[in-house]
Amino acid sequence: MISIIKFFLIYNFYIFIVLIAGFIFKKIFWTRKTDQLTLGEIGIFGFLFSYTIVTTFHFFLPINIIFSLIFYLICLIFFLFKFRSFKSFLILNINKNIILLYLLGFLTAVTSNLHDDWQIYQLPIINYMQQFKIIFGLISLNDYYGQGHSFYELMSLFQLPFFKNTSVYLLPVIFVIFSVSHIIDEIKKSDNDDKLKLYLFFIIALIFLRFSRSKEFGTDLPVICLLFIIQIYILNFIKKPNRELIVKSCILFIFAVFLKIYAALAIFYSLFLFNKKNIKYIYEIFKLNKLNIFILLIILSSLSKNIITSGCFFYQLSNMCLEKNIASWSIGNKVANERHIFTSASSKGWKAYVRTEKPNRFVSASEYLEISKFNYLKYLSNDAIFDRLLITIFICLIFIAFHIKYLTKEKNNDYLYSNKILLISSLIVVIIWILKIPNVRYGGYAYIPFFLFMLVFNYYNLKKINIKFIKIFISLCLIFFTTKNLNRIYDEVNENKSINYPFANFKNIEYKTVDLNNFKINIPNGQLWCGNIPMLCSSETYLVKKIIKKNSYIFLLSEEKDLVKFVNRTSYYDTIEENDVNQEDFK
Repeated sequence: MISIIKFFLIYNFYIFIVLIAGFIFKKIFWTRKTDQLTLGEIGIFGFLFSYTIVTTFHFFLPINIIFSLIFYLICLIFFLFKFRSFKSFLILNINKNIILLYLLGFLTAVTSNLHDDWQIYQLPIINYMQQFKIIFGLISLNDYYGQGHSFYELMSLFQLPFFKNTSVYLLPVIFVIFSVSHIIDEIKKSDNDDKLKLYLFFIIALIFLRFSRSKEFGTDLPVICLLFIIQIYILNFIKKPNRELIVKSCILFIFAVFLKIYAALAIFYSLFLFNKKNIKYIYEIFKLNKLNIFILLIILSSLSKNIITSGCFFYQLSNMCLEKNIASWSIGNKVANERHIFTSASSKGWKAYVRTEKPNRFVSASEYLEISKFNYLKYLSNDAIFDRLLITIFICLIFIAFHIKYLTKEKNNDYLYSNKILLISSLIVVIIWILKIPNVRYGGYAYIPFFLFMLVFNYYNLKKINIKFIKIFISLCLIFFTTKNLNRIYDEVNENKSINYPFANFKNIEYKTVDLNNFKINIPNGQLWCGNIPMLCSSETYLVKKIIKKNSYIFLLSEEKDLVKFVNRTSYYDTIEENDVNQEDFK
């Protein structure tokens, strides 16, 4: 029970710090008096501001405990000057909806059963951020370290004395709480727009039905939430154009892209701006003001970080990497292409294909893509991910079907053209998604529903929304969410007799230390992951060929052929985990 209380206090502390960071952002950069940010938006911008702080300062120093404490102190000083007391803060910002989300979020967060990826790259990235300033060629230790896991870099800021990183996995949960809070506020403002309200209710229902524990969150759900909010901004803009919505959409889009590159597909949503009526708002993005300077800082710091870490503007994208004759620490385009093939094959049912059709033979990612071509959907259908897609579509159809009888043909109006363009652009997004990365966690939860709702909204207008049905459905979702979490917590408490529950218990991994150019590299014994092993840590002894130090910066140098071998090896073992494949097949 004592551990639960400690965990609860840390949960509140994180929420407090993120909110205050958001208020600092609002005070410094958001000078637009015509648009008042919701509490949910302030929380989201708090994450964005914290991410920018981490990314910028990491060029010069590690994000260690001293740095974190200074950041907390600045937030506390700002709070005391702005609000004077907790009472005034609560009166201004807290309502019953926030309290409900706050309690539901805690139910979600109470777990020490984390995803396996924590050991592979998530925790190592956090440790690296805290132990070293930025390292040139970090990706040479393990290519997973260069795949754009910016949210985990953000987590490095939230270490605490005595607890270290055992509770940082709370942050994605808190991000979702702020996102849902903003969506609820949008529902309150959309009294005269039943179409938008219906979509907002759907988003809430989907989140409660599909994401009930922090293990399922990772960094994909925060990005999906950002995509949802961008869609909401766009729908509001079409109804009532204003500059603030364009600026906020731009900021969150940039944030989402640097969290996960698949969010870049949302750029097609902007096509509706390119007409005589709306194009004037594009210029707002390029005005010289404090907010746009902040946006530029995000872009430059994030791109610079990517180049320094991997030698690539965006790792895994073809021809986005610098050649080694330009940047000696670069991973190279061949390695990036190999990882791209692996990711593409995985999203198209590769593992399911091996399990069902080739259980006794290793089929490489490139071989699978050649076999499947445009026929991969039948293999994807054997994957659990496909079930999640069907659930998503089913929930959409429920929301639409229960309102069919209230639909009438849409009349021509001022925003008809923008709606049609948005429908076409959402279709483009879905088509590219299906062709490239048809995995619901790669934005599918946001891209598919938006297209389906736009398809209906473009041709029909809701006379009346069935509020009774909505309330019943959301209530059932909340009951399902709460029951599932209480049962899970009960089971976990019985399984975890450790006094530290629900704090994470990171596995102790045996490792050896090798010397290379007077630097120490820790190598886990017989495993492909580093877990909580101190950095510098690499999965293999052969990856890093040389380490040099210039002007206090560490440069890790590797050979392209070794990194290609490593990517192929990790993909191989990732595939055979659930299959009885003869290891002699791997070359």
